[in-house]
Amino acid sequence: MLTVRDAIQTALIEAVRDLGVDGELPDLELGRAKDAGHGDYATSAGLKLARVLRRPPGQIAQEIAAAIAVPDGAASAEAVGGYVNFRLTDEWLQRLVSRVEPRFGANDLGHGEKVQVEFLSVNPTGPLHIGHGRGAILGDSIARLLQFTGHSAHREYYVNDQNRQARLFGESVYARLHGQEPPEGGYVGDYVTEIAETARAQKPDIVDNLDELRAFAIAAMVDRIRASVARLGVRYDEWFYESRLWHEQLPEEAIARLKNGGYLKEKEGALWFGDPAETEEEDRVVYKSNGEPTYFASDLGYLLSRFERRGFERVVEVWGADHHGYVPRMKAAAGALGIDPTKLVIILNQLVNLKEGAAAGSGGKMSKRAGRFVTLDELIDRVGSDAVRYFYLLRSPDTTIEFDLELAITQGNENPVYYAQYAHARLSNVEVAARERHRNLPDVAKVALLSQPWELDVARQLAFWPGVVEDAARLLEPHRIPYYVHDLATSVHRFYHAGNAEPAYRVVVDDPELTRARLEISRAARHTLKTALDLMGVSAPERM
Repeated sequence: MLTVRDAIQTALIEAVRDLGVDGELPDLELGRAKDAGHGDYATSAGLKLARVLRRPPGQIAQEIAAAIAVPDGAASAEAVGGYVNFRLTDEWLQRLVSRVEPRFGANDLGHGEKVQVEFLSVNPTGPLHIGHGRGAILGDSIARLLQFTGHSAHREYYVNDQNRQARLFGESVYARLHGQEPPEGGYVGDYVTEIAETARAQKPDIVDNLDELRAFAIAAMVDRIRASVARLGVRYDEWFYESRLWHEQLPEEAIARLKNGGYLKEKEGALWFGDPAETEEEDRVVYKSNGEPTYFASDLGYLLSRFERRGFERVVEVWGADHHGYVPRMKAAAGALGIDPTKLVIILNQLVNLKEGAAAGSGGKMSKRAGRFVTLDELIDRVGSDAVRYFYLLRSPDTTIEFDLELAITQGNENPVYYAQYAHARLSNVEVAARERHRNLPDVAKVALLSQPWELDVARQLAFWPGVVEDAARLLEPHRIPYYVHDLATSVHRFYHAGNAEPAYRVVVDDPELTRARLEISRAARHTLKTALDLMGVSAPERM
């Protein structure tokens, strides 16, 4: 789907070529105007081309504005200094309203690209806490965006069932079963005892078999994690177990290739990736001096599984910010294995803090081992899944979230979730009111009747939506969606309140043609709001 921004960009380039500019063009910086009073889009083309054309920026902008012809009469152009400002025309906005259908904004940006989105993937050694929820929602929303824009998105959870933490977890459950204290560095939460007692009741024959008990405990935690994320509408296409990599001998294959390529070195009996003289970073060790493989060895095999064995064209991983030091190592490993490092995209998300009290009584830093944390389930119980998803998406991943518990449950416009959902409910309500008042409305809306500023403002927000979707998917930035939702909801509330101030401006009036026209824009805004909320995984209620 061609966005109106794309149409303006194409017309802009044609106008610039007509001025005699050949070869590669500089970035003309077409984007949304910072000041709505200047229009809807703006470009600094006059400034950008001054050196090339050897004319004053203002003159160049004037020439572009005079020559440009945006298809379908979508926008008019005006030169201001070295800038060209574009304003969407009333007539085009009116016509747009009738073109909005469910899934408006969807496009084929991905052309079927096969993308794996691997997210959350925390060690299955304890319940999810509030910090984990951010990664779950971020990854799920990225997958939703990619599917909406023509990609083949595969959601995956990588289950670490063989690493040191998994072994410590199994040993901790074993210790509780036998009335012992967990090992040093083990897990002491109440959930460990619960799993131990469940094992005793359901599988009494495995209580003395450490390997089988560990597998039982990990499976129990995976089931709990699956249930927790399901409450947020998060699903996975596959739960991929680390042990599968070793069964398929992929880590060994990756290590052999790296060794043949000269990327592995021995030092003090251990096998290192790269030059071991550079630093003493533990995450560069592939095999320890005792012959035990590290998690890095499994990760090497996982790269081959995804890019070669299963043929993903791009991999998007969502990690906690505490893994930032591991990003360069994984990129380097991908390159050493012959995988394009740019196809491995790693997104880091920062911490989540609860604004009410000291971590809602957690008593300090969250820790699964110590059994001290605020669980994701507790947060969902408190504020609901819609608020959790919306609030977690309100900030870019590189920003720490201060989750305001009281605001999240407030039934008022200051709560962004309530504000957005109420806008959708209002639009649904006016359609019900119209059916009650008018038995027969025209089949076709006369959109030219939509002439009030607040009506055209709603249409203007609808025009921006396809561009927002494209940017969010291309940049993998789903936080752009709630920003847009707020802007659209604001225009909807203004449109609705105009009728409260003056009855003639209500959606449903005595005139059936005017009612039908206003219902058309209500329908278009409702479809778009629902689509945007769906991409966030947030419900769009029809009544509130």
